[in-house]
Amino acid sequence: MGWSTESVALVVTGGMLALVVIASLHSRVALTVGSRIVFLVGAVSFIGFALLAEYVLDMSVPAIVLVLPLVPVAVIFVIVRRILHTSHQAPAARGDAAPAAAAAGPAVPFGAAGAGAERLLAASPYATAAELSELAYSRPELRPAIAANPSAPASLLQWLIEQGEPAVLAAISARGRLLG
Repeated sequence: MGWSTESVALVVTGGMLALVVIASLHSRVALTVGSRIVFLVGAVSFIGFALLAEYVLDMSVPAIVLVLPLVPVAVIFVIVRRILHTSHQAPAARGDAAPAAAAAGPAVPFGAAGAGAERLLAASPYATAAELSELAYSRPELRPAIAANPSAPASLLQWLIEQGEPAVLAAISARGRLLG
C-alpha cells in the first residue's frame, strides 16, 4: 500500500525545512542558531509525524496539510531574495566589516568633532551598515557601542563576536537579554 498524499506533503515539508537548515550553513545565509534549531525540529517533527501516520498509528491526516509545503517555500523565497539583494550591494553595505574597511583604505576623520562624532555615529540607530563596519574596523574602542547599536547587521555582530573582546561580547549579550 502506498503513502497518502497528505503524508507525502508532510515529508516534503520536513525535507524542505531540512534544506533550509543545510543552506543556513553557507556564509551568505544568515540564520541564528535558534532559527536553525526551530527549522530542524520542524523538519524532524513533520517527517516523524508522516512516518507515524503511515506505519504506526494507521490514521488519516487532514487534507489541510497539503498547503504546508508553502511555508518552507516562502522561507526559501525570502532567503534567496535576501541573498540576491545583498549580492548586488557593496561589501560594506552588507556589513562585511574587514573587507570593506580594508578596501576603503585608512579611516577619514569625521571633521572637527573627531572622536565625539564617531562615538555618536557608533551609537546612532540611523547609522548605516557601511558606517558601522568601517568604525568597527578602524576604531576598536568603539566596538562595544557598535555591538549595542540596534542597526548593527548580523554579519557585523558575528565579526565582532569572532574578535573575542569581553566588552563587545557583554554588549551583544545585553542585546539578547533586551530582546528576549
